[in-house]
Amino acid sequence: MSAPIRLLIFSDRVEIISPGHLPNNLTIENIKMGNSNIRNPILASFASKLLPYRGLGSGILRAYKAYPDIELIDDRQNNLFKAVIKRKILQVS
Repeated sequence: MSAPIRLLIFSDRVEIISPGHLPNNLTIENIKMGNSNIRNPILASFASKLLPYRGLGSGILRAYKAYPDIELIDDRQNNLFKAVIKRKILQVS
């Protein structure tokens, strides 16, 4: 799908919206158990050779480990996948 990834920043949350719902039989429950599905195998093969990073397919698990207050939404009706990261609101006194 040819559409940009959107990053929306609000006072109480950050939303990352990716065009296209989860591929194949991948579900949010599968993702939380460590399963992944490469959407663009050509890009992934180049990235694994060019970038020093070696955690391909582990980004969401690492995000949950660092900050568990993340909601994942597979919106098949609107053909998008959304991650909502709730922000802690600081009280200024």
